[in-house]
Amino acid sequence: MTIHFGRKLKNIEGGLKLTADNYVRMSDIDNANSSEELKLKLEKVMTRFDLNMKYFKTLSREKFNEELNKFVASNKFYEIKDLNSVAGIYGHYVMVLDEYCQVYIGTASRNDGIKERIPQHWSEKKPLARLDAGEWGSLHIDSFRAKDTTRIFVWRDDECTFFEDYTLNELWEGRLVAQFPIDYCLNSVMGNIPKEFFFERLKDRDLRDSKVYQ
Repeated sequence: MTIHFGRKLKNIEGGLKLTADNYVRMSDIDNANSSEELKLKLEKVMTRFDLNMKYFKTLSREKFNEELNKFVASNKFYEIKDLNSVAGIYGHYVMVLDEYCQVYIGTASRNDGIKERIPQHWSEKKPLARLDAGEWGSLHIDSFRAKDTTRIFVWRDDECTFFEDYTLNELWEGRLVAQFPIDYCLNSVMGNIPKEFFFERLKDRDLRDSKVYQ
């Protein structure tokens, strides 16, 4: 049993870090062997994977850390080493994937808070249809595995002032996402980006994709 950020991780097939071999579920790979349409989808998905991995290697680790340090300081996030320290705490979180120079910015405002929300990303496995969704785009945070997350920062709601309206929490998450350069950010959904940042973020996403899929 492996302990990661205070959580016990089960040894799962394919290991605890993302690889080309565990990116797609084995059942989807098996199905692709019997369908030409699914086979084409699988090839597209694996091409997306390879191009994103190649792109991640071009990013500056120094610039990435500079942007991360600036972001957490200006938004009053702080680093945690153990998810048990935020048991039952709601708020925003930043998952850092240092190997890829990427972050994911999320929100926990329901159920068991930050402690339970982050491991959900580690345990979910996207089906081929979801991996194929959209024309381009970055990899989904849920495609990565537990050991890919190397640092965690949180903004915790100790005073219980976090919005009861989940939509408002998502909009605030969108404001946070809009602050982080998209080259270093896995958040690609645009639905929660406030309108004053939307078109600039959309342009940045298109520019990022042009660099990845050129």
